[in-house]
Amino acid sequence: MDRLDGAPVFDLEPVGRYRLARPPLVQALGQIRYPVRARLQTLDGVAPLQDLLADLFPYMNQEQMQQVSLLMGPGIPASGETQTARTWRFTDDLGWTLLVAADAATLSIGPQYGDFEEFRSRFATVVGALHEAASLPRCDRLGLRYVDIAQMPPGNEGAWREWFRPELIGWSGSDVLADGTSVLTSITQTQLTASPVGDLSGFPVDAQTIVRNGYIPANTMVPGLLPEPTANPAFLLDIDLFVEGPQPFDAEELPRQLTVLHDQIDRFFRWGLTDAGEEYFGLEEI
Repeated sequence: MDRLDGAPVFDLEPVGRYRLARPPLVQALGQIRYPVRARLQTLDGVAPLQDLLADLFPYMNQEQMQQVSLLMGPGIPASGETQTARTWRFTDDLGWTLLVAADAATLSIGPQYGDFEEFRSRFATVVGALHEAASLPRCDRLGLRYVDIAQMPPGNEGAWREWFRPELIGWSGSDVLADGTSVLTSITQTQLTASPVGDLSGFPVDAQTIVRNGYIPANTMVPGLLPEPTANPAFLLDIDLFVEGPQPFDAEELPRQLTVLHDQIDRFFRWGLTDAGEEYFGLEEI
């Protein structure tokens, strides 16, 4: 796949292809939101989508999600109405998952992740199948999120200070702390916006970025991921890029935009690694 040259979010050089022998990635997620399609709530309505995705996702299970709406105001006792939303979980034997609801579809893969080319190919197939099976006229949100959790080797809980750049680890990872002072947790969240120029041209609105990074203790649960706490202290790098605005549900343009988002995430991740980090994670140019 050709590398992109523009840098609309991060002023960083493009990176070549590489692989990691010990990747810290725990989950990659690509999501698309669209106007509600009631037919996707029913078995008959989702059946055409299941048929189109049978080669990629041979298994489908139904899930129920409860949503509570609260009515509150001056002089009004708090009351709630519970509604049940039906979602469909598509899976395979390789670790891939696709969650489909009436208003959103989320493709995800855990540590089994191979490369972005495979992720993009699957995402493009999902987008095409949704377009054909549900006749979706519009996309309201497109997002890509990569969550890295670099767990510390036993006996070396300060390794995160060596693996990532000082700009990324922040002051809590510097030598400002006195001997005997330990970091319990330190999380930074940064939100960015970038105009739709350069590689982002064609996006309907500004691209948004949320970066969460920092040191987390053992037994931490990261929101939005599978309910599996970290076994050891770790460094969290959670990068979420998305564009939130209506645009045509174009089966070719949406995967292209996903590629642009990934390119920015890739540049930032490589920038954040030190030489020691590249060595520890086993980085190899390909």
